Amino acid sequence: MTTIKDPRTRSVVTFNPTTIGPGEELYIYIPKLKPSSCLVPGSLALLFDFKNSNKKSCFNNNLSKLLAKRLLIKVAGETAYDCSGESLFEVYKDLCLTLGDRKKMTEQGLANENLRKLISGDDSGVKVGDAGKVADGLLHSVYDSKLRKPIDKIVADHGLYVPFNMNNNPMYILTLLQADEIMTAQGGQQVGGYKLDNLELEYETIENDALASEVSRMYSTGRSLSYKHVTLMRTSNWD
Repeated sequence: MTTIKDPRTRSVVTFNPTTIGPGEELYIYIPKLKPSSCLVPGSLALLFDFKNSNKKSCFNNNLSKLLAKRLLIKVAGETAYDCSGESLFEVYKDLCLTLGDRKKMTEQGLANENLRKLISGDDSGVKVGDAGKVADGLLHSVYDSKLRKPIDKIVADHGLYVPFNMNNNPMYILTLLQADEIMTAQGGQQVGGYKLDNLELEYETIENDALASEVSRMYSTGRSLSYKHVTLMRTSNWD
């Protein structure tokens, strides 16, 4: 099935309310699709505008992974995943990425300091000067404050084109970290706060009766879930 080719349909669902702040929980429900629709692996993502309340601060590197203080995933009402140190776990994994992979993650908030300042609205970010600063300005003109957080844990690991016409759709509950845990201010300044605004859920589907029938058949007798188990014994503060 990895060689299946068919036209994709991109859908965007707007959250209500459309804004969330530090310490709050965001409930992400996977949309229920038509029986002939299949979710494209890796397409599910949370879109948002990062709104900074202090122009003397910016978010730290790899924002999309830093945001989640806790991630809880429920399937058919049962807890399938629960990590209270999700940001630590995800950022640690990304330390092993190649330079090429890291350069592909600008829209997730993984970028150099100057570009992060521009996206955050930090007034010390610059768009002129050397070639790097000009490139930052061009990227900022494309992304502005819009960022993207992939929502793929468990879904991406357990069968391609999962048939989400089922009634036991997964639910993701994301708890955001406080501002001083994910942001850095200019010298002598307070971090302030932030909001994730214009929240949207993006995903792609393929309309293919044969594919949907084949995938549904594989799931008709049940499906077991396996995932990494990590125990955080302690945290250590490093300079």
